[in-house]
Amino acid sequence: MCYIYNGVFLMQYCDIVKAVRVNLGITQEQLARELNISFSTINRWENGHTIPSKLAIMRFIDYCLQRDVDNTIIAVLKDL
Repeated sequence: MCYIYNGVFLMQYCDIVKAVRVNLGITQEQLARELNISFSTINRWENGHTIPSKLAIMRFIDYCLQRDVDNTIIAVLKDL
């Protein structure tokens, strides 16, 4: 779910993870393998059941930087 607050576009972490994954054309299993975490962890993130730790967020940001993900998405991730 996305929100606009005071003219600023906001996304929840679950939406960002899914958007990045879909944009890269990979499955949850592939993303989990590349981040060296379990498929169920990615699934819980995307479904909003859990929020990743700061360390996991930093690893995801590094992953996004390596894959040339849009800088706007990376900036949002850094603000979480």
